[in-house]
Amino acid sequence: MDLFADKFQIFVLLFARILALLSIMPAFGGQGVPAFHRVSLSLLISFMATPVVEFPEGFETLIETRFLGLVLEQAFMGILIGFSLQLLFAAFQMAGEFFSVQMGFGISEVFDPLAQVSLPLMGTLKNLIALYVFFVSGAHLMTFQAMVQSFANHPYFSTEFLSNGAVHIGILDYLALSGSSMFLVGIKIAFPVMGTLLLVSITMGILSKAAPQMNILMLGFPLKIMVAFLVLTWVSPIMVELIQSQFDSYFNHLHELLNSWNTH
Repeated sequence: MDLFADKFQIFVLLFARILALLSIMPAFGGQGVPAFHRVSLSLLISFMATPVVEFPEGFETLIETRFLGLVLEQAFMGILIGFSLQLLFAAFQMAGEFFSVQMGFGISEVFDPLAQVSLPLMGTLKNLIALYVFFVSGAHLMTFQAMVQSFANHPYFSTEFLSNGAVHIGILDYLALSGSSMFLVGIKIAFPVMGTLLLVSITMGILSKAAPQMNILMLGFPLKIMVAFLVLTWVSPIMVELIQSQFDSYFNHLHELLNSWNTH
């Protein structure tokens, strides 16, 4: 307890960064998780991380001079990591939306209790699979580890951050990379179903010309749904591996960004 009392201000800074992360990251953010649970978990993680976090020399003096500004900077860093993780989950959700219209589920939506919004059916399915992989693979623990590492590597911003600091330490490049890769990841995951449904549509078009008396429109909707779910079942193991590889790639890029801050 004496050690905790000596580092109480460090504890507050860690709590601000972790609470900001939990307020925006997938599964923990949104109205589906009570604020009391997020605050309690943030307090627990901050309490465990405070004794092991190392901070640079002179940081205690900086805390005494601009403590409130440091708290706001910690919240910004938590939001940055949580938002980049949200972009990755948006890619998984977008993958389901790519072929929802082709399946005939374009107008069907379900209520997401975590985000408190209505989302397309197939996008919600992909999002749930990604959440399952997120927790089973231990990616949520790696997120908290990256958060503690970010505090050790870059506990505060310089006074030039508002002018060119975001460009200098690579934050804007990291967000641009995360946003641009969102569409590529979505296409990779959705491509097997999209390609198969395209072949089904071409086949149905040929049949409609060869046998005009057949009601291809009525046969097409259940056929596309059945084929899509068969393909989804067949490629599920590959899809899980691809999602897990995307999590690994995300944490590798985040690790490179955090390590680059050691030199600034």
